[in-house]
Amino acid sequence: MMRNSMNARTRRKLLTSVSAAALLATAYGATQVLAADDDDGTPRLWIELGAQLERANGGDDAFAPPFYSRIKPPIDSPAAIVDELPWALGQDGKVSFQPDGSDWIFSGGIRFGRAKSHRSTHQQSQPPQKTDVEKYLLQHYVSPGGQYYYYKIKCCHSQVVTPNANYADVQSLHQESHVVLDFQAGKDVGLGLLGAQSTSTVSGGVRFAQFKTRTNIAVKARTDLHLYNGFTLPGYAPFASGFPQKYSLATNHREFSLTAGSERNFKGVGPSISWEASATIAGNPDSSQLTFDWGVNAALLFGKQKSKTHHQSSGLYQKSKYGVISSYNHPRVHFTRSRNVTIPNIGGMAGISVKWPNAKVSIGYRADVFFNAMDGGWDTAKKENRSFMGPFASISVGLGD
Repeated sequence: MMRNSMNARTRRKLLTSVSAAALLATAYGATQVLAADDDDGTPRLWIELGAQLERANGGDDAFAPPFYSRIKPPIDSPAAIVDELPWALGQDGKVSFQPDGSDWIFSGGIRFGRAKSHRSTHQQSQPPQKTDVEKYLLQHYVSPGGQYYYYKIKCCHSQVVTPNANYADVQSLHQESHVVLDFQAGKDVGLGLLGAQSTSTVSGGVRFAQFKTRTNIAVKARTDLHLYNGFTLPGYAPFASGFPQKYSLATNHREFSLTAGSERNFKGVGPSISWEASATIAGNPDSSQLTFDWGVNAALLFGKQKSKTHHQSSGLYQKSKYGVISSYNHPRVHFTRSRNVTIPNIGGMAGISVKWPNAKVSIGYRADVFFNAMDGGWDTAKKENRSFMGPFASISVGLGD
């Protein structure tokens, strides 16, 4: 335990040192930009703003108690309804600068976003056909006494089955938020393999990431509904002779209810490395250019993973023909977990840009995957990847000529 504590302190000191170095380099570079008298007119300071249509995947294991398996088509499983997050618009920004007379580039960037899905659904199957008793009464009991008798049967029937079908009601709230910060120092390595106007920058620095998810679920369902002709109920003797007295309406069915919720998060920081490259497709750097851009990145994040979950359920089985009723009630249970983790992260992007001497517009596709970043389990821990991927667009403006 002492060794783990020393290792944790060593990692914190290392990361603090790297972060401080990156911030000092950023401050120094900014001073150089403000003081520089750039002879070639090339902007040394670039400000980039963008957005990504992204889908956050992973992080929450679907909660699926055993009774979900009894919910049959055409009713969808509640697990499928609750688990999916919608597409959302994430934002990002980046500031980068290159001191006059240097091939080093210093940058700081942020990406953040959130998604929310709030659903309220009701699904039910088609009601069963009328039983033989109902058909018999409708055909033969049209006198006042017969109508009165049928009214009582309907009364009893409606108390047992309302509505007259299998169903599932689902109320769910599923939301997530994320923030990723990057501080890097890079160097234009100028490989010379991509053409005279190409760029190739290798960078290293620090990445910080934080992910949060929250889920609340409430489900009510009726399954295995079956109507049949049972025994005569007390006080409901027929008013006309010839009616088979053993008949009445009865039902078999199961009813279930469930509430569940979770709160999960990960927060970590660690060293990062990236490679960004650009090759000119057409154009002139003095006016405008069309370029193909791509990049890859990797990081190793040290942090803490937390998970809080709770759930409660109950059920009822009723078999009216024999007067059998059985039920269960599982009390509310809580699970809380917290542990230190090391999370690998890899990502990449590809796109095209239109560049002018002091501006750039880019579109493309970007993805980032954080392996085993979240504890997505309910009663026990379960490692889940967290990924963000989708098309993006950005606008960059150059300053400081």
